[in-house]
Amino acid sequence: MRALSKSKLIAFRQCPKRLWLEVHQPDAREDSRTTQAVFQTGHEVGAVAQQIYDPAGDGATIDLQAEGVAGAVGSTRMLLQTRKPLFEAGFAAAGGLAFADVMLPITVCETPAWKIVEVKSSTSVKAYQEEDAAIQSYIARAAGVDVRSVSIAHIDAAWIYPGGGNYKGLLVEKDVTEAALARGAEVAAWIACAQQVAAQAVPPYVQTGAQCETPFPCGFQKHCRKNEPSAEFPIAWLPRISSKALKDFLIQSGVQDMRDVPDALLTSLQRRVRDATLLGQAYFDAEGAKKDLLKYPLPAYFLDFETIQFGVPRWAGTRPFQMLPFQFSLHRMDAQGQLSHQDFLDLSGNDPSEAFAVQLARACAEPIPVFVYHAGFEGSRLKELAQRFPAVCVQMEEIRGRLVDLLSIARARYYDPRQHGSWSIKKVLPTITPDLGYDALPGAQDGGMAMAAYLEATAPATSPQRKALIRDELLAYCALDTRAMVEIWRKISQNLLIPQPTGNTQGEKDMLMQSPAHSETASGTPFFTALMQHLMQGTMIPKVQVERSIGPIIGFFLADVFATKLDTKVVMLCPEFPIQKAGNNQSTNIDWLMLNRATQELLLVELKTTDTTFRPEQAAIYRELQSKIAREGSAAFLLDDLDAIGAASQERGKYQNVRNLLAQGFGAADGNELREALGHCKCARVIYLAPQVSKPVDWPTSEEGWTWMSFADLPESLDARGYADQWPAVRSSLLSLDALTRRLRNGDAPSASGARNYRDMLDFDALLARCRTEGGSWVVGLKNWRSVLPSMTLEQLRAKAYKCDLAEGGVGNKLGSNWIAGDQFLAHVEKLRNGG
Repeated sequence: MRALSKSKLIAFRQCPKRLWLEVHQPDAREDSRTTQAVFQTGHEVGAVAQQIYDPAGDGATIDLQAEGVAGAVGSTRMLLQTRKPLFEAGFAAAGGLAFADVMLPITVCETPAWKIVEVKSSTSVKAYQEEDAAIQSYIARAAGVDVRSVSIAHIDAAWIYPGGGNYKGLLVEKDVTEAALARGAEVAAWIACAQQVAAQAVPPYVQTGAQCETPFPCGFQKHCRKNEPSAEFPIAWLPRISSKALKDFLIQSGVQDMRDVPDALLTSLQRRVRDATLLGQAYFDAEGAKKDLLKYPLPAYFLDFETIQFGVPRWAGTRPFQMLPFQFSLHRMDAQGQLSHQDFLDLSGNDPSEAFAVQLARACAEPIPVFVYHAGFEGSRLKELAQRFPAVCVQMEEIRGRLVDLLSIARARYYDPRQHGSWSIKKVLPTITPDLGYDALPGAQDGGMAMAAYLEATAPATSPQRKALIRDELLAYCALDTRAMVEIWRKISQNLLIPQPTGNTQGEKDMLMQSPAHSETASGTPFFTALMQHLMQGTMIPKVQVERSIGPIIGFFLADVFATKLDTKVVMLCPEFPIQKAGNNQSTNIDWLMLNRATQELLLVELKTTDTTFRPEQAAIYRELQSKIAREGSAAFLLDDLDAIGAASQERGKYQNVRNLLAQGFGAADGNELREALGHCKCARVIYLAPQVSKPVDWPTSEEGWTWMSFADLPESLDARGYADQWPAVRSSLLSLDALTRRLRNGDAPSASGARNYRDMLDFDALLARCRTEGGSWVVGLKNWRSVLPSMTLEQLRAKAYKCDLAEGGVGNKLGSNWIAGDQFLAHVEKLRNGG
């Protein structure tokens, strides 16, 4: 009887036929590049595990390749006597063969024993890995080793590599001792059944199915399918088979052809694919595509990234498996459909992220649409770059705000049967432009190959000549990705070049080119775009009040912004409208006083551009003004307040001008008409235009007349309103403010990683229990708690989930204004419960 290795027993658990093929026809196995990459990561993690579990280097590693199975098992037996860490320890017993990743000597009740640690390159513990641990511990114990503890060590995806080869913290353990040792009888049965399968002269009959991909892809799929009858229209061509009803039907019926699937079990997208496939005709919703693309006029960018990831991080400040961009391709299509191209590629072997971000910010400076193919991917990378590098945070968030997902449009509007259920750009392109294809590329032809090419190019042993060749191949591959997007855009737009404003006469053209939106700097950047970029630089300069810089520009568009947002007529009455302070003739100013014509509701609009400038006392003034208008059923008193403020001022003429602006906004011919018009304003709404991250937890509801509008909530376009073509440059610059926190400005955000700066997230009751046991050694996350907490009710507190951490030695950096001691939080809650 042969001894079956742990890997073969796991193969048996996945599929008996796979085990038979592993034993009798191993050459039929074809592992994908993805599987090979997983193996490589596993080797790297195993090497790091030896550093972590044996920092002094006192242990020993069994070399299976050099010693063979018998030698490795014998060496293990001798080295166990040394009571030192042992790696790749080999055991053969009970018909099984196992090599434990880590064996650590322990003492249990003064008795020498051993702990097995199975090291995995995944970021969580999987069910099959627990079976793996059960097999290891069973065979080791059957070989006479006193195993008392079993753990699975896996990668902590939130861990940040500090650099310098220090990988302490990369792995976290899950103790599976009880479950692993309790499954001995199960493991014995698995071995017995697996031995029977391995001894058969012919493979067991197993039809291909879900087990071919679960828990991991089987390398024998091609071998197994070659002898199976193939459907004319395979089920595999149906996209997104995710519903339980459809999955259950396919398993129970064994149906292989999409024609045999009932309509009721298919989504509209699946029915569309089926119908196009059976008819042999492409589906194209030309009108829908045109409608989608009219929102994003030319000129436009077409952008694609290539990334690399490492299970064991190589560069300080990065996380395991973090997607790190090293290359981009950028095509620009002008209003006449002409193309230009830029690219970036870093093969130095150093972290390419910052140079990538800086170059991308320069390349995408115009406030025009940025088409990508799968916006979630590029958007996530841009967000991570913004978090890691405060100097380009504004630009990265601004570009992210302009992303347009061409994949979503293509999926909704176009399908050719030759795509076989996929909208991968490599599947769509040949159906549109047969002359362009990835098969003709000499090197990388997909993302996996690009990753492999990057690793080869940055390897120390790679020659300069080979590296230069790889560079050319990568540039060609990434450029084809963006060129493919251009061709897809042309197809679904029917080569529609969306008209841009152009003058019919030379004089009109001259006037157009003199407008800020169309004037260009020497660098080719439109003047208005350059102006907004210049003003937004103030977010990273001390003492610069960005609100004052950009307030007048926003105010210029604000009536149209709210008219578009509210779908009604909105009038700008007055910027910096003075509100009389209680008890004197001094004033505080609301940024803009506006009027909703349809409802005769006054709009009190306040602009905030950072997460630190919201002041509760200022909001209280607006609340009192709002309440006074409601109580009196009129806003006419504002004229009396204005007169009183003006009379006490040396600038009475300015206050008279405010009166004139109000009269102009209401269309009032004199003071009496103006007072009457204000008398019709029986309510007011407070609107904060501010970063989403600064919204207080106790913000009043819309029903209470309060609205919080983030910059992402601003409309993308202003329809055909005045100067509408200049609005996108303003909005795209403002988008970055939604995410630019003080933590990012200081460069100490969980940033470098996107990792969290807290240990646990707890609900209210669990938090109170923790505060009772931990007291002041625990802190609770509550933004601006000194001003916010006193105004919160017990019901509001109970509705929240809370970040919490150790007061000393916790995760990341914390601002004292956002973290309250646990005992202090508990005392406040008890006070509320007691009616205090």
